[in-house]
Amino acid sequence: MLSRVAESIYWLNRYIERAENVARFLEVNLNLILDLPRRVQQQWQPLVATTGDSEYFAQHYGEASAEKVIQFLAFDRNYPNSLISCLQRARENAQSVREVISTEMWQQVNSFYLLIANTGSRPDPWLTSINS
Repeated sequence: MLSRVAESIYWLNRYIERAENVARFLEVNLNLILDLPRRVQQQWQPLVATTGDSEYFAQHYGEASAEKVIQFLAFDRNYPNSLISCLQRARENAQSVREVISTEMWQQVNSFYLLIANTGSRPDPWLTSINS
């Protein structure tokens, strides 16, 4: 039992760390876009290339754009390295060891997952403004 708990806690941490890295990755690119003149073409393809999953992206999304790359990296439940997929797996691991983690930790992981899951189902008016 101890090894199961240790493994679940290990993967809980890894998935949260991966989700944080994806979020930071998107944040840096979005902040960069704010500083670029409007005439400069936005760079979304390099984000996809960095994941090493350009082929998957091309098959499912086609040409890279702000909306498509954000959907891919943040909300694609079929892409195992997306923010939502990592949070879902972190939540599953947290749920399996609820008896050994604090209530606060479980609530934070669960509420953050639910927040992101609900956010991904709504259209983002900000994306409309950066795509135009």
